[in-house]
Amino acid sequence: MWRRNDGLRPRVRLKTRHYYILLSLAAGDRHGLAIAREVRTLSDGRVRLWPATLYGSLEELRAHGWIEELDDPRQRPADESERKRFYRITKSGRVLLARETEQLEGLVRIARSRLKPRPGATS
Repeated sequence: MWRRNDGLRPRVRLKTRHYYILLSLAAGDRHGLAIAREVRTLSDGRVRLWPATLYGSLEELRAHGWIEELDDPRQRPADESERKRFYRITKSGRVLLARETEQLEGLVRIARSRLKPRPGATS
Protein backbone atom coordinates (compact mmCIF):
# COMPACT_ATOMS: atom_id res chain seq x y z
CA MET A 1 0.00 0.00 0.00
CA TRP A 2 1.39 3.41 -1.00
CA ARG A 3 1.60 6.32 1.36
CA ARG A 4 0.89 9.33 -0.81
CA ASN A 5 2.45 11.88 1.54
CA ASP A 6 6.05 10.97 0.69
CA GLY A 7 5.78 8.59 -2.27
CA LEU A 8 7.18 5.69 -0.24
CA ARG A 9 5.80 2.34 0.77
CA PRO A 10 6.31 1.11 4.29
CA ARG A 11 9.39 -1.15 4.35
CA VAL A 12 9.91 -0.81 0.60
CA ARG A 13 12.89 -2.80 -0.64
CA LEU A 14 14.67 -1.42 -3.65
CA LYS A 15 15.90 -3.61 -6.45
CA THR A 16 19.69 -3.54 -6.57
CA ARG A 17 19.75 -1.65 -9.85
CA HIS A 18 17.30 0.94 -8.50
CA TYR A 19 19.48 1.49 -5.43
CA TYR A 20 22.54 2.10 -7.59
CA ILE A 21 20.65 4.44 -9.93
CA LEU A 22 19.43 6.53 -6.99
CA LEU A 23 22.92 6.50 -5.51
CA SER A 24 24.31 7.74 -8.82
CA LEU A 25 21.76 10.56 -9.02
CA ALA A 26 22.33 11.53 -5.38
CA ALA A 27 25.68 12.95 -6.52
CA GLY A 28 24.08 15.08 -9.25
CA ASP A 29 21.95 15.16 -12.39
CA ARG A 30 22.98 12.71 -15.11
CA HIS A 31 21.89 11.45 -18.50
CA GLY A 32 21.14 7.78 -19.09
CA LEU A 33 24.53 6.61 -20.32
CA ALA A 34 26.31 8.52 -17.53
CA ILE A 35 24.04 6.78 -15.00
CA ALA A 36 24.87 3.37 -16.49
CA ARG A 37 28.60 4.11 -16.35
CA GLU A 38 28.40 5.40 -12.77
CA VAL A 39 26.41 2.34 -11.65
CA ARG A 40 29.02 0.06 -13.16
CA THR A 41 31.78 1.98 -11.34
CA LEU A 42 29.94 2.11 -8.00
CA SER A 43 29.25 -1.62 -8.13
CA ASP A 44 32.81 -2.55 -9.18
CA GLY A 45 31.38 -3.92 -12.42
CA ARG A 46 28.84 -6.22 -10.75
CA VAL A 47 25.82 -4.27 -12.02
CA ARG A 48 25.57 -3.53 -15.74
CA LEU A 49 22.59 -1.65 -17.08
CA TRP A 50 21.91 -2.48 -20.71
CA PRO A 51 19.68 0.08 -22.48
CA ALA A 52 16.37 -1.79 -22.07
CA THR A 53 17.03 -2.40 -18.38
CA LEU A 54 18.35 1.12 -17.80
CA TYR A 55 15.47 2.98 -19.41
CA GLY A 56 12.88 0.57 -18.01
CA SER A 57 14.31 1.13 -14.53
CA LEU A 58 14.42 4.90 -15.01
CA GLU A 59 10.76 4.83 -16.06
CA GLU A 60 9.83 2.75 -13.01
CA LEU A 61 11.68 5.15 -10.68
CA ARG A 62 10.06 8.13 -12.41
CA ALA A 63 6.59 6.58 -12.15
CA HIS A 64 7.10 6.14 -8.39
CA GLY A 65 8.17 9.77 -8.10
CA TRP A 66 11.70 8.91 -6.92
CA ILE A 67 13.40 10.58 -9.90
CA GLU A 68 12.33 13.17 -12.43
CA GLU A 69 13.31 13.82 -16.01
CA LEU A 70 14.66 17.31 -16.65
CA ASP A 71 12.52 18.64 -19.48
CA ASP A 72 13.43 22.31 -19.14
CA PRO A 73 16.50 23.09 -21.31
CA ARG A 74 17.64 25.60 -18.66
CA GLN A 75 18.08 22.74 -16.16
CA ARG A 76 20.38 20.84 -18.49
CA PRO A 77 24.09 21.44 -19.12
CA ALA A 78 24.47 23.87 -22.02
CA ASP A 79 27.18 21.82 -23.74
CA GLU A 80 25.14 18.58 -23.86
CA SER A 81 23.04 17.31 -26.74
CA GLU A 82 19.33 18.03 -26.53
CA ARG A 83 18.74 14.39 -27.45
CA LYS A 84 20.13 13.19 -24.12
CA ARG A 85 17.58 12.66 -21.37
CA PHE A 86 18.73 13.97 -17.99
CA TYR A 87 17.42 12.80 -14.64
CA ARG A 88 17.41 14.11 -11.07
CA ILE A 89 16.64 12.38 -7.77
CA THR A 90 13.56 13.80 -6.01
CA LYS A 91 13.16 14.53 -2.32
CA SER A 92 11.21 11.29 -1.82
CA GLY A 93 13.88 9.41 -3.79
CA ARG A 94 16.57 10.79 -1.50
CA VAL A 95 14.53 9.82 1.59
CA LEU A 96 14.04 6.31 0.19
CA LEU A 97 17.76 5.99 -0.59
CA ALA A 98 18.64 7.07 2.97
CA ARG A 99 16.17 4.56 4.46
CA GLU A 100 17.47 1.73 2.30
CA THR A 101 21.05 2.61 3.21
CA GLU A 102 20.15 2.51 6.93
CA GLN A 103 18.54 -0.91 6.46
CA LEU A 104 21.65 -2.17 4.68
CA GLU A 105 23.89 -0.77 7.43
CA GLY A 106 21.83 -2.67 10.00
CA LEU A 107 22.10 -5.87 8.00
CA VAL A 108 25.88 -5.46 7.72
CA ARG A 109 26.17 -4.91 11.50
CA ILE A 110 24.25 -8.12 12.15
CA ALA A 111 26.30 -10.07 9.61
CA ARG A 112 29.60 -8.83 11.05
CA SER A 113 28.58 -9.68 14.58
CA ARG A 114 27.63 -13.21 13.56
CA LEU A 115 30.78 -13.74 11.53
CA LYS A 116 33.10 -12.90 14.43
CA PRO A 117 34.87 -15.96 15.78
CA ARG A 118 33.30 -17.16 19.00
CA PRO A 119 35.41 -18.51 21.86
CA GLY A 120 35.43 -22.30 21.84
CA ALA A 121 33.82 -22.53 18.40
CA THR A 122 35.40 -24.85 15.85
CA SER A 123 35.56 -24.09 12.17
